[in-house]
Amino acid sequence: MQRAVALVFLMILAGCVGNAPRRSNAPLPSDLQQLDRWSAHGRIAVSGPAGGGSGSFDWQQQAATAQVQIRGPVGIGSVHLQVDGAADHPQLKLQTADGKTLESDAAWNELEARLGAPVPAGNLRFWMLGLAAPGEHEWREQDSDGVTRLMQDGWQIDYQNYSTDPGLKVPMRIRASSGDARVRIVVDRWQLGQ
Repeated sequence: MQRAVALVFLMILAGCVGNAPRRSNAPLPSDLQQLDRWSAHGRIAVSGPAGGGSGSFDWQQQAATAQVQIRGPVGIGSVHLQVDGAADHPQLKLQTADGKTLESDAAWNELEARLGAPVPAGNLRFWMLGLAAPGEHEWREQDSDGVTRLMQDGWQIDYQNYSTDPGLKVPMRIRASSGDARVRIVVDRWQLGQ
C-alpha cells in the first residue's frame, strides 16, 4: 500500500508546472490545511530499484479519501489507488490494470514491491498541497534556486515551483526521494474546492 502511494506521489511530483489553480464558486479557506476538496491532474515519473517510467495521474481528494488514477508505463503499471483515513493509519485499496484488487497489507506490499520503497500514503494528500503531514518533520527554506525542502518519514520532498495565483500557493513541480526511489510530479491543473 505504501508503495502504491509512493508511486502516485512520484507521478505527481513528475509534472508540477502548468496553469493557475481553478477555484470553486464557494469561498476557499485561507489556510490550505482546511481545504477538504481538491483535484490535481498532471504527469509523474518514477524510478527505483525495479526500474522506472512516466505517465499521467488524476487525483481527487474529498476530506480524508483520495482516489488516484495513474496511467501509462510508469514502471509500476496503470493502477487505481483509494486511500482512506487518518494520516497515521490510512487504509489502502489498489486496483491493477489487469483487474486485480488488493486491500490492507496485500495492497501495501504490492505497492512497495512495485516502487521499491515504503510510502507513507497518509501523508501524500498533505505533501501534494505543499504542507507537512501531522507528526515530526523539518522544513528547509528556499535555496538559491527557489527550492523549498520538506523532510518527513524518510522522504525528502523538494518543492521546485508554485502557482503564481496570489493567495493560492500550491505546488506545480515536486521532486521526492527516499533511498533509491525517485518521484517527479508536474501538476498541469489544480481545481481547489471542487
